[in-house]
Amino acid sequence: MDAFGPETLKLLQSVLEETWNALTPEEKARTSKIQIASRILEVAAQGERDPARLRNEAVNAAAEFAMP
Repeated sequence: MDAFGPETLKLLQSVLEETWNALTPEEKARTSKIQIASRILEVAAQGERDPARLRNEAVNAAAEFAMP
């Protein structure tokens, strides 16, 4: 994975915090912030930088992690 610049890191951190704060307590109990961050990094490593798309991917990942 290529290194991310300071601006991209700020963006990714912001997306992580916004995504985590938007999850319900039940969703948070079934996933972890690390799993959400991992998905955000995965998508960003593919070149995605749009905050809405990154959040969407992270929320989708949270739903997948939460499945029994």
